[in-house]
Amino acid sequence: MIAQLGRFTVRDVSIWDAPDIFALFSNPETVRYMGLGRLQTVEDAYDLIARYRTSSSKWLSIWEGPKFLGIVGLEIKGHQATLTLASNGIRRGFGREFGKPFVQWIFTHPQIWRVWSYVHVDNIPGQRVTERSGAVKEGRLRRFEFFPNISEEPQYVYVYSIIRG
Repeated sequence: MIAQLGRFTVRDVSIWDAPDIFALFSNPETVRYMGLGRLQTVEDAYDLIARYRTSSSKWLSIWEGPKFLGIVGLEIKGHQATLTLASNGIRRGFGREFGKPFVQWIFTHPQIWRVWSYVHVDNIPGQRVTERSGAVKEGRLRRFEFFPNISEEPQYVYVYSIIRG
């Protein structure tokens, strides 16, 4: 899959993205509030790509011209889509700028009525990006998700959504 969203290109992650994915997910600040551990080697990135090829979640790489900017995770179940965004921090304001057209693109698919995501309660920058993308905070879920870079215990998150109409 490939889509052009303004100046951003979104496409399926491929093995050619492994060095960029390694750089992204070996950064302790990037993975701190993510549900995956920090990558140690480029081979870990290849393994991660292979794992997501057979997953119900789709991973898409985000590009602005020749620049890799990050990954967006997309999982569709019935009438709703779950999003996860990981940015390499190269371009300030990228998450907000990318998020709105990406959500609009998702809503062009007639079966989707709800786009939602969750953000760790301590991830203030993630909360800001999510809110600036037009999402509404719906509440807090206790002990909802594991964040292996923070703790071995499930953590609290805020749930956000954007609904069609």
